[in-house]
Amino acid sequence: MDVKLLTIDVWDTILRRKCHPDAVKVHVSSHLLNNYFAIIRPEYRDSMKLFQERQAAEGKIAANFVSSGMDDEYRQLEVYREWLQIVLSNKDSIDAITSTLESVEIEQEKHVIYADPGIETFLTSYPCRDRVFVSDFYMSAQIIAEFVKYAGLGHLVDRGYSSCDHYLNKRSGRFFSLVLEKENVDAESTFHVGDNLHSDVRMPESYGITAVAYRPKVESDLRALRKEEFDSRPGSLSKLLSRQQTSVSPSFGLSRLSRQLYEYGEYCAPLVVGFMLFVMERSIRQGHEKIYFFTREGEFFKKVYDRLRVLQPLGQLAPPSEILEVSRLATFGPSLRGFTPEELMRIWTLYSTQSVAALLKSMNVEVEGALIYIARHGIDAHKSIQFPWVDEAVLALFNDASFLDFLSVEVGEKKIALLQYLEGKGLSGSTKLACVVDIGWRGTIQDNLSYLMPNCHFDGYYIGLNSFLNDQPSNSTKTAFGPDLNSDESEQWADLFAAVAPLEMLCNSASGSVTGYSVAVGNARAERIVDDAENYVVDCYVTHFQAGVVEAIDRLGETIRIHAISSAEFCPACVKIWEGIIRKPNVAVTHAYFQLNHNEQFGVGGFSDKSGPISIWRWFKALLLPSELRNLIRELEGTGWPEGYLYQRNILVFWSIIRRLRTYKNRFREWKNRIFRH
Repeated sequence: MDVKLLTIDVWDTILRRKCHPDAVKVHVSSHLLNNYFAIIRPEYRDSMKLFQERQAAEGKIAANFVSSGMDDEYRQLEVYREWLQIVLSNKDSIDAITSTLESVEIEQEKHVIYADPGIETFLTSYPCRDRVFVSDFYMSAQIIAEFVKYAGLGHLVDRGYSSCDHYLNKRSGRFFSLVLEKENVDAESTFHVGDNLHSDVRMPESYGITAVAYRPKVESDLRALRKEEFDSRPGSLSKLLSRQQTSVSPSFGLSRLSRQLYEYGEYCAPLVVGFMLFVMERSIRQGHEKIYFFTREGEFFKKVYDRLRVLQPLGQLAPPSEILEVSRLATFGPSLRGFTPEELMRIWTLYSTQSVAALLKSMNVEVEGALIYIARHGIDAHKSIQFPWVDEAVLALFNDASFLDFLSVEVGEKKIALLQYLEGKGLSGSTKLACVVDIGWRGTIQDNLSYLMPNCHFDGYYIGLNSFLNDQPSNSTKTAFGPDLNSDESEQWADLFAAVAPLEMLCNSASGSVTGYSVAVGNARAERIVDDAENYVVDCYVTHFQAGVVEAIDRLGETIRIHAISSAEFCPACVKIWEGIIRKPNVAVTHAYFQLNHNEQFGVGGFSDKSGPISIWRWFKALLLPSELRNLIRELEGTGWPEGYLYQRNILVFWSIIRRLRTYKNRFREWKNRIFRH
């Protein structure tokens, strides 16, 4: 057969994608959501909803062309305009946004395409005078040619036809007639290659063109897998993420325990990477120019963020990051708007039993300088006082003018130093908007900064948020990647916040806790306290876990980019990892945790040693008396991680029973309340 013209399908023949084709459209939807969030109608503020509305716009335009006698086709820019008219509340910038989205989609296609591994060999086995591609696609032939060249196959075919240019397609067969006419060849001297049995085989044959299906098994199976994964999103994401885990081991010099921590870090990496993806999305939506990571966990988060930022999982560069050296201890005192019992409730709601010495320590004030005032009111500075806000002696102390003058001087100096430090970091009195990131729970450092800088609005992003105990500053917004107990939707995860210390340990750094700020030659710098016992755990164990997390970033970042995975889709799998860290203890993590010396200077006034065991006598008494059982439970909770403590002793089932009994008790209480209400 003398083949004058070889026509070739493009998608899944010449070119393939590392993802389902619609994942590219989801990527574009995510870009629209993140960059134009403020003008997207509230009901469409979700990337999948935007994608579905785009599909509806495609269907509408295609139907209009069918009714006018053409095939069910549409062009990319036509779709954008129809789509944006529906999803945007402000239509003024549609032309500019359309141009931006076109560039985004072209770049994403280039990112995910690759040349079919066997197509060059296959095509060269069919000698012909000329080759053209014939593609059912919504981008022009010129752009398709650009894709083919980008994939390194421009020497095989450098021109062709796209259905959207002519509003005719291969599905109807009419596109083949047009190609034959344009190329001035007859059907008998034309040969077609493609993957679709209807569009690429039956339809060209119906026009007299010889056709052959090109469907290599390996690539066809991959395509089917990608379709299955996309169609079952977000449920399939756990499987997709698990495939990113490798058996690559770190350097051979690690001990067995260190290697376990490294591999556990790789396993837990989606939790941290998903959180950083969340930070990127939110910061872009809110228009932040910089991300401030709070010490100490923020030092690890920043490392992950910066590595992920280079990979551009969202297809664009996220805001740069900076460490903000802060702590509750260093910011609480300077943030106080007065020394009244009402203002001090900000700490007393967290620590309802507290000594005056611990209170002053939490304000970063040395108790020695205040002893003369404390003694004047007959207070033992180191004696814990329950409900200090109603204690007459404490109230009298905070009504003592000389004591208040003392506090004003002590705290005032620290406030000046803190403000100078913040200004050096770009947070001054003229700053109107700031983005801060921390591991979470109640976001009290963000509260402190918000009170300190009332003219700046602080957006805070956290892995999880516990129930707020204090009124929230009006210039503060907090958002959780995972559970937020201030929302009814997260109640099922409430007990995760009862054991946050293991997660804090795994994200900790060896640089010490910030205790305050010093000023020299006009420059303010943070002062830190480094505890050798605490850092022993970080250096010997935690660094290996974090190295495992960092090792997984490139694979996860590329997966996010290719499949257009949002942090919202990531979240359920990440919360499951968090739950597993707490409820299914890892042997290496428990070994590290119960050697920990935990810094609790704020509120308590010192370090907490986690290594001490609960006595056998306590266990024995708990078996005999219900009141002693309650004491044992309190002591287990005092470890910060009852599950880890019991796992080390092979009696984790004990805590499972306690949790189950508590669940039954709560359900009974709810049932009883409903009965009495009616």
